Amino acid sequence: MAEWNDYWGTEAWLDQVDAWVSMVLDTYELHRTAPLERGIIELWSTQVVVHTDHGKLFFKAVNPGQQSEVALTAAAARLAPDQLVMPLAVEPLRGWMISPDYGETMARIPSTDYQLWGRILRDFARLQRHLVPHGDELFDAGLGQLDPAFLPGYIDEQLLLHASLPTGHPLHLPERDAEDLHRQLGPVRDMAAFLAAGPVPLSLDHNDLHRGNAFLPASPEEPLRFIDLGDAYWAHPFASLAMPLRTMSKELGTTPSDPRIRTVVNAYLHEWEDYGPVEELRHYIEPALRLGKLQAHATWMRMLTGASDADLDRHAAQVLRPLSELVSPLTL
Repeated sequence: MAEWNDYWGTEAWLDQVDAWVSMVLDTYELHRTAPLERGIIELWSTQVVVHTDHGKLFFKAVNPGQQSEVALTAAAARLAPDQLVMPLAVEPLRGWMISPDYGETMARIPSTDYQLWGRILRDFARLQRHLVPHGDELFDAGLGQLDPAFLPGYIDEQLLLHASLPTGHPLHLPERDAEDLHRQLGPVRDMAAFLAAGPVPLSLDHNDLHRGNAFLPASPEEPLRFIDLGDAYWAHPFASLAMPLRTMSKELGTTPSDPRIRTVVNAYLHEWEDYGPVEELRHYIEPALRLGKLQAHATWMRMLTGASDADLDRHAAQVLRPLSELVSPLTL
């Protein structure tokens, strides 16, 4: 089986990157000031820092299952140049891109400052609102779609897939477990219909919206700039609240019902008031979060296609967990 992340650690791969980076630097008349600096190698991506006479650049190589991130990043940045990172160059067939350094991320600010999350979610909602009319363009660039109207069928397909895998396969789901899940998913199917019939249009679900994926603005008036669209989907936009709610609850040692977190969520929902009052929009959060777990499942399935046996064993639980969590109510 393919082991691209092992290959990323070889000198042969780094030599290929070096040649491509040199070509990009020549195009922009930039000069390297130090050797390429390797970053951490993960299953999903790796980075290489490029030091130049005009500051640092960041080269990124992505998992073959997420290769569309490269073209998607460039396409989305053309639509929202002030809120997304525009790569200097992309190589879509190899899943490579090189981007400028936009400085520190919001992760630098103390994590207990919950008002920070209000800024992040407000600005991300504005990005989502801006992208609402551009679903076809992002789909053409490779963005996956998980429309709530079709999620009941997707769930059935995935349960059947996992149950039909050989018993010894890491992603096998015992038939009895698959049947039990199927019986319990009636409320989830109703939630999908509720979202599909609701007033809020589909948009970009970042699917990994944390403080490290938003750059500190140069001024209070400047909008936040977001990065890392590898896990993104065209889906119900409120699903993007999953990571912020989970992170805030952990950092503050509380639950999403905490008044501080509700204040942050209200800041997000206020950006969608064209589609209804905040208190009405709040009813769509739990369904979006519950069904948003399918974004996590789909992402892991993409990333593990062609992965090594060791990586498949290591990450199998993260593939199956979102399916089992679909039936668990959330406390909001």
